[in-house]
Amino acid sequence: MLTALVLPALARAVEDLPRAESAPAGIELQPEVGSAEVARMAQVLTSQVPTAKLWYWGWSGFYGAVIIGETVINGTSSGGTQVSADVNIVTSVFGLFSTLLLPPPVTFDWEPIGNMPEGSAEQRAAKSAAIRVLFQREVAKERFYHSALNHILGLAVNAGVCAYMFWGLHIGGRALLNLFAGSLVWEANVFTSPNASLHLAAELPRTSSLQLQIVPIALGPAGAGVGMVGHF
Repeated sequence: MLTALVLPALARAVEDLPRAESAPAGIELQPEVGSAEVARMAQVLTSQVPTAKLWYWGWSGFYGAVIIGETVINGTSSGGTQVSADVNIVTSVFGLFSTLLLPPPVTFDWEPIGNMPEGSAEQRAAKSAAIRVLFQREVAKERFYHSALNHILGLAVNAGVCAYMFWGLHIGGRALLNLFAGSLVWEANVFTSPNASLHLAAELPRTSSLQLQIVPIALGPAGAGVGMVGHF
C-alpha cells in the first residue's frame, strides 16, 4: 500500500511540494458529520408527522366516543351497568386529557421548525439546533412511552380500578372485564404511538462516524511522510 502511494509521488516530487505549500489555509478536509445526522433527524421527524397526528386525533376521538357512549349508558341503565359506566367515564376522561395535553412533540412543533429560513449560515445553524432539540424531546417522549415502566404503570392503573370495582363496588365480573379491556386499550395505545425517532436514536451511536483521508505525500527538502486526517 505504501509502495503504491510513494511511487506516484516520486514521479512528481518536484510538483508536489509547491502545491502543498500553496494550499489555502483553513480548508476543510472533511464534511461536517453533524449535518448528515441532522438531515436524518429531519427526515425521520417529517415522516412521523402524519403518524403522530393520526395517533393524536384517533385516540382523542376514541376516548371522546367512549365518554359519550358511557354517558348514554349511565343515563339509561341502573345497577352494576350504571356503576361500571361511571368508572369508564372517569378513566376515559383521564385518557383523553393525557392524550390532548401530552401529544408527541413532533405533532405540532415540527412544522414551524421545518419552515425556518436557511438563507445564511446563522439561520442554518439555528434551524439545525432546533431540529436537534425537537428530536431529543421526541426521543425522550418515545423512550418513556415504550418503556417497561409505562407498561407497568398502565397495568397498575387498570389493576387499581379493577380492585376498586371488585371490593369497593362489589361487581366482580365487570371488574375483571374492565381489567382486561382497559389493559388491552392501553397496550394498543402504546403500540400505535410513534417510535421512529427512538429507533434512529438507537442507530446513531452504532453508526461509525470515523472518516479517514490520506493526505498526498510530499517529498522534498522538508522530508517525507504520510498523513491521515480523522473525524471521530
